[in-house]
Amino acid sequence: MARVVLCGMGAVGTEILKHLVERGHTITGVIDADPAIAGKTVAELTGLPIGVRVHQSVQSAPLADSDVAVFAAKSRVEDVAGDIAALLSAGLDVVTTAEEMVYPRHAGGDQAGRLDAIAKEKGVSLVGVGVNPGFVMDWVPAVVASASKNPTRIHVVRSVDVSRRRQQLHMRVGVGLSRARFEKELAEGRIGHIGLVESAHLVALSLGRKLEGASEGAFPVLGSEDYVMGVRQFAEGKAGDCVIRLDLEMTTTSADFDVIEVTGDPVIKLRFEKGVFGDSATVAMAVHAVERVGRAQPGLITVLDLPLSCQ
Repeated sequence: MARVVLCGMGAVGTEILKHLVERGHTITGVIDADPAIAGKTVAELTGLPIGVRVHQSVQSAPLADSDVAVFAAKSRVEDVAGDIAALLSAGLDVVTTAEEMVYPRHAGGDQAGRLDAIAKEKGVSLVGVGVNPGFVMDWVPAVVASASKNPTRIHVVRSVDVSRRRQQLHMRVGVGLSRARFEKELAEGRIGHIGLVESAHLVALSLGRKLEGASEGAFPVLGSEDYVMGVRQFAEGKAGDCVIRLDLEMTTTSADFDVIEVTGDPVIKLRFEKGVFGDSATVAMAVHAVERVGRAQPGLITVLDLPLSCQ
């Protein structure tokens, strides 16, 4: 069992903590920047019989008695790189749910290289995980495509009914905004799904190729009277002769399903009829990664490099 530091006590981070405890892991530290919970114990915040107190920063938290850190806060490489570098420098393996960290070499550039160098120097591993990116639109298509000779097209469609999700996701996809406000906030990077092009890079990587000619876009889905009901996004590119196309729809009127279709020999089509529920799957992916990351190669890795076995 691992000794784990949790960074981020939001909705998903708290569920990760609870599942870590269910799986028999020891919580050795908790970090969250929110001053409202700083100094409180896990017991006070969750009801679990854990006396560990919340620290406001990685720098102020005791790390010496820990094996793994789970970083469950923020989305972009530039926002998490400093804290993750500190965790790696302390000799901890790091599992993060930050979306861009699933394939940080795309958005992170020099920062990704720096994190890789620190991890290798310390003999630890860093991996980004989640349901999307990290599973439905990249890891699963990679596995499916491995059973088809010479694939020429990999197409993934994920459709999410956000009316059944947390309010935070409603805000992320722009529900209730006008079209003008949606486009303004999209341009400012405040709404829209993060990680779609990272998923495309991962699929290309699984084919032994680099993603070339990548393009991506996001568009509001409108109801009556200029009312935004959600977002449609895509990412597309080529890995050699194979076209990779990822389509994502998250609206209040969408049906829940995921479809992966590989055109090759044979043609393979896989459908998750009710979709893969994001919060629960992300929690599971993070905790399972904690149990496997210690057996991975040192450095900055992807979910494709994580061992499937905990043994």
